[in-house]
Amino acid sequence: MVPRVSRFHVMVSSVVLGAVACSGSGAQLRGSVVTSGTVSYDLGPVAPSWEPLQVEGNDLAWHDAATEGTVHVNHTCDRSMDTPLTALVQHLLIGFGAREVVLEETVPFDHREARHVVVRASLDGVPRQMELYVLKKDGCVFDLGLVAPPEHFEASRAAFAAFAGGFHTARTPLDR
Repeated sequence: MVPRVSRFHVMVSSVVLGAVACSGSGAQLRGSVVTSGTVSYDLGPVAPSWEPLQVEGNDLAWHDAATEGTVHVNHTCDRSMDTPLTALVQHLLIGFGAREVVLEETVPFDHREARHVVVRASLDGVPRQMELYVLKKDGCVFDLGLVAPPEHFEASRAAFAAFAGGFHTARTPLDR
């Protein structure tokens, strides 16, 4: 059963999760493998406290009631897209004000470069903290994120690190 969360929490999740891509509908999770159309990828472990959360237009998302955090993964594939990683990250942050970048770096991720950021921001005056990874690979953009209230953010990071650390593309449209 998908948990009920506050309207505001869904709004925050929708802004972050829907910002880059709308291609995630129909994603299925079997074990640690996500399949959506011609794309499949592996994820690290989903923490036992994370409950599935449906957010329209995204591959998969989970909510942790204890930390009020949301974790997501999404992709979009468009061979013609040549947007820089920094611009893709900024697109994810549309709608958030009072942004304070805590960490911004380019890191190795699934044998490519990814943009990794930690940001404090607010949505309609409500503070949130986010950790995001954005990766371009084989004509697709993948984004993984954690969004939580600042007071619970650190409690969610280890589980998110394991989840994101297990990410690996298995099949993309260019693999055909």
